[in-house]
Amino acid sequence: MERIRCGNFSAKTNIPYRAGRIAVERALRQTFDEKPALCLVFFSERYSSPDLVEGVTLRVNADIVAGCSTSGEIPAGYERESVNAYIIASDFMRFGIAVESNEILSSGSEEVYRKFYERAVFDLQNKILLQESKMVIPEKREDILPDYGMIFLPGTDIETHPRADEVVRHLRKHMGNLPLIGGTSGDDFKYEKGYVIYKDEFLEDHTLLILCRSDLKFSMAQTHGYSIRQEFTATKANKHNLELLNNNSASETYFGALNIPVVEISDLRDEICALNPLGINDDNTNEMQILFPMSRGRGASDLVLSQTVPVGKKVYLMEADVERSKSTSLESFKAAFASSTIKDPRLGLMFSCVGRSTFYFGRAHEEIDEIRKRFKYTDVGGAYIYGTICGESNYLSEGTTATLLIGNDLQDRALKED
Repeated sequence: MERIRCGNFSAKTNIPYRAGRIAVERALRQTFDEKPALCLVFFSERYSSPDLVEGVTLRVNADIVAGCSTSGEIPAGYERESVNAYIIASDFMRFGIAVESNEILSSGSEEVYRKFYERAVFDLQNKILLQESKMVIPEKREDILPDYGMIFLPGTDIETHPRADEVVRHLRKHMGNLPLIGGTSGDDFKYEKGYVIYKDEFLEDHTLLILCRSDLKFSMAQTHGYSIRQEFTATKANKHNLELLNNNSASETYFGALNIPVVEISDLRDEICALNPLGINDDNTNEMQILFPMSRGRGASDLVLSQTVPVGKKVYLMEADVERSKSTSLESFKAAFASSTIKDPRLGLMFSCVGRSTFYFGRAHEEIDEIRKRFKYTDVGGAYIYGTICGESNYLSEGTTATLLIGNDLQDRALKED
């Protein structure tokens, strides 16, 4: 029995409206379903226009549309400057969508975060109660809760507020350890701002939250190609500014460990930070999270990171393993499959740090080919962004690939309805 179908198409034109329309029409055609459950749209900043949304919503209900700007789209490999529509059609899944302004989120108000999460839950509940499906539905509305979420967060520019990890930590006070996948919105390597699509709206500097309730089995995994080279302690930090490591200048300590003079890492694309990033262990998952450091000139004694660093936290100098780095995306798919009881994987959403596409040997197309050879019947799509989140983590990890795998198999609660 076929319980889930996917459509995936990438369009390139000079007109945002036309690119959105073509991508959705071709992807929708692949699903053989005029009323899909979700239409994800990943797009280059060059298409950042409300006209894009008008083209996208021409053929699908705006209520199921969500997406973000990227620094590369994944229809069948690494693409640049395209619009990619990834459409999920299933009677066994429903998605709730909500957005909030990053400016409002930067207030840190728990009431703001609570309402943000509740809007996404309310949208999910409405779709389950008001749309025809084959899902097992709890008797009480308040018992209709998500199984996992997708989130697209503020970017990695050092002036961005709030920090992406701060948004996640605030949300977790209300959503608990709900597994999340996604990351920071891209903008074609400018590292300045991001855009999201929310139903029929095109928005700048917003965070997008998508919650899913699924009667189908799913799993997530995040992998990287780094090993620990040296251990330090963060002895002084001001939020995302790492000032002292082992009571010495963070910048001098970092470059000294690499045995090179202190130089400026001008932005997150620099090869130094991609090949020798820092690592922090996530207490929530006990997994290593990768952070690309920056330095702002030879006179700067601190290192700037994309997210906050607690004082007293162990900070590790990491080193890229060439062979592991080459196969990180395939390994994320294999890890998601191995950690699950999915027998028939049909959908694979992959979010990868754009630093990998830039520095890891230009193997993006080869990576997708390797995945398709191993997972022949799995539709693969996704995006290259600035950092990925996966599972119960509170950190946005760079230099990584995160994968959401969804099977054609029913979860235990739905088996009796099959």
